[in-house]
Amino acid sequence: CQIQYNYLDENSQAGVIGLKAAAEKGIPVIIMEPLRGGKLVNLLPESAKQAIKTNSRGWTAAQWGLRWLYNQEEVTVVLSGMNSTEMVQENVKTASNATAGHFTDEDFAFIETLKKEINAHEKIGCTGCRYCMPCPKGVDIPGIFRCWNTMYTESKKNGRSQYVQTVALTKEPSFATQCIECGKCEKHCPQSLPIRQKLKEADKDLRPLPYKIAIAVGRKYMMRQARDKNKVS
Repeated sequence: CQIQYNYLDENSQAGVIGLKAAAEKGIPVIIMEPLRGGKLVNLLPESAKQAIKTNSRGWTAAQWGLRWLYNQEEVTVVLSGMNSTEMVQENVKTASNATAGHFTDEDFAFIETLKKEINAHEKIGCTGCRYCMPCPKGVDIPGIFRCWNTMYTESKKNGRSQYVQTVALTKEPSFATQCIECGKCEKHCPQSLPIRQKLKEADKDLRPLPYKIAIAVGRKYMMRQARDKNKVS
């Protein structure tokens, strides 16, 4: 069987209980989202990044996430997305060196520290799995939530800047305000998130009045440029 499982989702969905139940029946368990769509590497709060950097183990964020899984004998296969040769090399090295039962009490305690740091900064537990998509009204649900989390794991400026570039000033806008509250997304969310309500909260955070004005001006300029281009062609 295949389950979403990582140190942040230890008790979500099937979780550790489902993992052990499958193993007891002799069913191989394949792990997806071992690093929560890269969130446990690229979107860690600064405090968590510093903790990893100064830990005596010398492991990277990805290694901590993967080794936590390899430490559990019930895990059969780990599916990890890789976008570069360096990632492949790191994952192969980690899988080759890690064995079930290699974690110490200090390692488990450190994982708990990371979880506390992450949970303290995140606004919503969206993994970016995109099961909620496509939205019938074009709302970029995971994109909006990613920017919202970035506001609190990194900085408000970074989150809003990311939002302007990836959601607001795209060819087809995908604002949270386009939501008609049909609820289709919530039926497909593995995390059972209250998406409709959280979209309203995210929009309020991501688009304060100055940003609304700037985005409106930016979109008007984009439309004018597009019209001028069409006239020339």
